Amino acid sequence: MFNRPNRRDVDEGVQDIQNDVHQLADSLEGVLKSLGSDAKDEADAARRKAQALLKETRARMNGRTPAYQAARDAVDCAGTFVKDKPLYALGAVAAVGIFLGALISTRR
Repeated sequence: MFNRPNRRDVDEGVQDIQNDVHQLADSLEGVLKSLGSDAKDEADAARRKAQALLKETRARMNGRTPAYQAARDAVDCAGTFVKDKPLYALGAVAAVGIFLGALISTRR
């Protein structure tokens, strides 16, 4: 009647999460160490690696694919932009509307 998860599957899932958390902690430790140094290239590379690992870990913890999580992050970013700068968003929508109106009127 109910689908009970297998103990082995649960243990594997817990192990995956623990591995992801350890990788994330190691990456963040590398970022913090590189921020103290003067090597800007090392700091940028470590920051990009930590961001990528954070996005991947967040997607896996939520049971989503990385592509779905990236789309979700883009929607959240757009929503934040619209809330912070509504006039810019209104101007962008008006510009797209004028552009589409011009395209439609030239096709007739």
